[in-house]
Amino acid sequence: MASEEPENSVPQQDDAPAWGADEWNDSNNQSATIDEDEDDGGEYDPESVTLSSAPIPAPVPIAERPVSESPRPTKKAKTAGFIIENSSDEEDDTPMPAPSYAANTLKPTPSEAQTRPFSHSPLPQTITSQENVNDTSASTVAQTNQPAPPIIASNVAASAVARSRLPADVVGIFEDRIEEDPRGDLEAWLELIEEQKRRHNIEDARAVYERFLKVFPQAAEAWVAYLNLELSFDNTAEAESIFTRTLRTIPDIRMWTSYLNYIRRRNDLNETSGKARQTVNQCYEFVLNNIGHDREAGSIWQDYIQFIKTGPGQIGGQGWQDQQKMDVLRKAYQRAISIPMANLNALWKEYDQFEMGLNKMTGRKFLQERSPAYMTARSANTHLDNITRGLRRTSLPRLPPLPGFDGDQEYRDQVNLWKAWISWEKDDPLVLLPEDLSTYRQRVLHVYKQALMALRFWPELWVDAAEWCFENNITSEDGRDAGLQFLEDGLEANPESFLIALKLADRIESTQAAREDDPDKAVLVKTIRKPCDRVLETLYDMLKKLKEKETAAIAKIEQDAAYDTATTGDADVDEEDEGEIKEKSSAEASKVIKIKALQDAYKVQTERLQRHVTAIWIALARIYRRLQGQGHGKIFPSVGLRGIFIEARQKGRLLSDMYIEVANMEWEIYHDPVGTKIYERGAKLFPEEEDYFVEYMKHLHAKRDFTNARVVFSQTVKRFKEKPELISRLKPIYAYFHGYEARYGELAQAKELEKQMADLFPEDSRLEHFAARFTTNGFNPVTAQVIISPTRQMRPKGIMQSVEQQSISGGSSPRPMAPIERSPQPQFLPALNSPKRPFQTDDQDEYPPRKLARGASPLKGAAGRRLDQQRRAQGQGVSHTSAPASIPRDIIFLLGLIPQADAFRGHHFSADGMVRLIQNTSVPSFIEWKAQKEGGSRSNVSTAHAHTRQASSEYQSYPYSSRDSPGPSGRPSSPFGGMNRGVIQTTAPYRNSPLRPGSSSSYEPPPAIYQALGATQYNPLAQNLAPGSAGYAALQAAYVQQSQYNTSPQQHAPQYGGYYQ
Repeated sequence: MASEEPENSVPQQDDAPAWGADEWNDSNNQSATIDEDEDDGGEYDPESVTLSSAPIPAPVPIAERPVSESPRPTKKAKTAGFIIENSSDEEDDTPMPAPSYAANTLKPTPSEAQTRPFSHSPLPQTITSQENVNDTSASTVAQTNQPAPPIIASNVAASAVARSRLPADVVGIFEDRIEEDPRGDLEAWLELIEEQKRRHNIEDARAVYERFLKVFPQAAEAWVAYLNLELSFDNTAEAESIFTRTLRTIPDIRMWTSYLNYIRRRNDLNETSGKARQTVNQCYEFVLNNIGHDREAGSIWQDYIQFIKTGPGQIGGQGWQDQQKMDVLRKAYQRAISIPMANLNALWKEYDQFEMGLNKMTGRKFLQERSPAYMTARSANTHLDNITRGLRRTSLPRLPPLPGFDGDQEYRDQVNLWKAWISWEKDDPLVLLPEDLSTYRQRVLHVYKQALMALRFWPELWVDAAEWCFENNITSEDGRDAGLQFLEDGLEANPESFLIALKLADRIESTQAAREDDPDKAVLVKTIRKPCDRVLETLYDMLKKLKEKETAAIAKIEQDAAYDTATTGDADVDEEDEGEIKEKSSAEASKVIKIKALQDAYKVQTERLQRHVTAIWIALARIYRRLQGQGHGKIFPSVGLRGIFIEARQKGRLLSDMYIEVANMEWEIYHDPVGTKIYERGAKLFPEEEDYFVEYMKHLHAKRDFTNARVVFSQTVKRFKEKPELISRLKPIYAYFHGYEARYGELAQAKELEKQMADLFPEDSRLEHFAARFTTNGFNPVTAQVIISPTRQMRPKGIMQSVEQQSISGGSSPRPMAPIERSPQPQFLPALNSPKRPFQTDDQDEYPPRKLARGASPLKGAAGRRLDQQRRAQGQGVSHTSAPASIPRDIIFLLGLIPQADAFRGHHFSADGMVRLIQNTSVPSFIEWKAQKEGGSRSNVSTAHAHTRQASSEYQSYPYSSRDSPGPSGRPSSPFGGMNRGVIQTTAPYRNSPLRPGSSSSYEPPPAIYQALGATQYNPLAQNLAPGSAGYAALQAAYVQQSQYNTSPQQHAPQYGGYYQ
């Protein structure tokens, strides 16, 4: 939505009607010059008021740093209504060059601080030059009549160049990052501190710490690091100053532990007077009263108990000092075991040993009394562990990411975890409300403070904490309202928060009622407005900085483009051909595209800030109207509705919502025609706002000004049609006017509008335009269906759309049941013939128990045995009727997901044939299979002449070798062969086995007989026998035939050099 055009750029409308202001201004004390018109009858005119020369008292400046005294270009003041339209627009604000500082400069001088944007305050507040002009005197305004010089892009570019740093200037780079984003760039702060420590610049490190802790005042990690820095140099005064500033406001266990360590360090417990022990004891009590209920305070309780044990006196003694020590120790134990902590069980065991070690009778009594509190704390600790799982307890807050951007879900998960913990504490799981109300409130407040340390920039949590304090009437130790303190601290942390400011204003308005006299109302209005002014000041400052960034970025783009053009021109001065012209035009087009994209990006941020600004002014207008009524048109001070509207217009940056709201209040509450004139004024400022003209026509119809409503409609449509990019914005205007004509106008006019809508918006259906004519209160009778058959038209859908309905055809695959509804939740079959109660369906439980139907159980005991004997005597045997087993729900769910058989388009196999194959296949039992295997093995042993067992993976099995194999000299050595049987020791279990051939209990086969077909080096018996001789024939006859062996010897021929052919 476009914002209101700046007042100094709004031209004076010569043809605008001159409206009187008698009702706005007091005749005795006028601060404005009125142009009266007899035709208007003295009505209020937003364009007829100009400032007089009477001085206006200036408000007290709020800025923490002085305004720059450098001369600024003066501009001519223009009048628009009853305000002076000053240079509050972004187009005339010339950004001043930022000064450059040395790398080690951390504290600028006052003269430098005037122009440097960074302030030592975490929330820099500035007053622009035009505000000073408006607030000092009208004569100063009269002097600003010179035309403003144009913005020089080179100055902005020079400012940007001056801010550039060398890579070696680490400190300067960090300073620039902090100045650019002081609350968002947390890493730059921490890295700058570490850099200063690394360089041993202690004073600079202190200065950075102080600046950092103004922005993050509850960062316990930074405070502890700052404290350790001071203690490392033995700066006790600075350390005690840190404790004074932090202990009461930062409920962090690390900070309080550091305080304890400091006190114990400064007080020697070995001194004889006892003052040091008394001081440490008081310190422990102070710490435990403030932080002892924290979940992480277990170590402090443990140290405190140990400190008591080491004190004077003996546990179990009879002296008064011994008895006092036992009482103090018992009290400490009883306090500790009632707090949910990590070491709760260990403390309870110690307490049990302590009590039982003193006196078992009294010990049981004390343990029995404290046992309920311990059990409650233990169960609460377990529950709290489950609630806070994944919670990050940190005191370095981060800015919340916008929805849809990186980290938004993780941040909101942390918010939800903190809210769950707070809600758990409010429910009082420790049952503290009936007996200890103060402890209950202390625990809830402690969790709120812990959450706000981590979620400092989450305004909703500040408001939630304040609301709880208001409901329970919580007051701080100094008597202040704790809820108001939360809101004030929240506004300090989030000065741009609309929510916190209006909640604080609402609390002030609700609790501080004003009387009827005007002075009291003025004081109340001033008090209510204070938080709103803080937010407005922050938002206007953010808008100004955003405009400066945009201007500098555009100047940088133009500078880069000019540099590229100059470089290209110097290289090719004489080449002015067509290609060079095209290159320059493309470069110019690229520059335009970059600038347009940059402007669009900044426009989104600017409009977001302007919406917040407008919302604040609207809220102030309602507050002023409630307390001071309609008001008048004086410039200062603002009184009533009209006074705040004047001031809002003077500040600028308003959206059309402000004009709509004020105009409606003028008409609806006071029935003043000024409301219509405000609408007319807004129509000139926002000529392309479709929503504004819809509200304008509604206002004219409400006051029964039908003619002007039709004129506004026709002129708006005509103006929007002149720009093609605005045609789509006509939809809401046509929709409203068509709906009004359909209800209260003529049929011909409604049809004419439908025809125009069809021509302008061809993508919309004509039926939609026709149906809109009969729509009433969101109900469209044309598109709404009539229920004729609920069983067919209102059949519930399945959650998984991919599940198909069961086909009725006979060719579909069988199903065990026909489920009515396909859903991921399994269906159950009802139990049949069961003596128990029927099985419950899943209509009442989302996850029903896994309970299946079963048959009737037999009688047990003596009665069962007698009945069994009778049945056996009668020859009936034992039989129990059992119901058919129901199909498991997982199987039913799986069958619901499987497509039907007719949907399969691949190769089919016969299910019946598969079943018959499985049925006819003889599958022996394990005993039969084992017997067959053993029998086959024994038959092989009895018929084979050699074993085939492979004893080692290093040697391959060979069926023709044995321990009596011939050829001991020329054959390779075998692990089983004759002379080499004792070589490999790993075969000892096999040799000792009764299954080994040659053992005493096994069958011994005859010696192996080899078939030798020829004399080779591996057969020495046949080396001297020639083929054809009598010896060769006798040797050949001594071998058996090849067919008696199971394995063919040819497959081993390559291994043995062709011995076997």
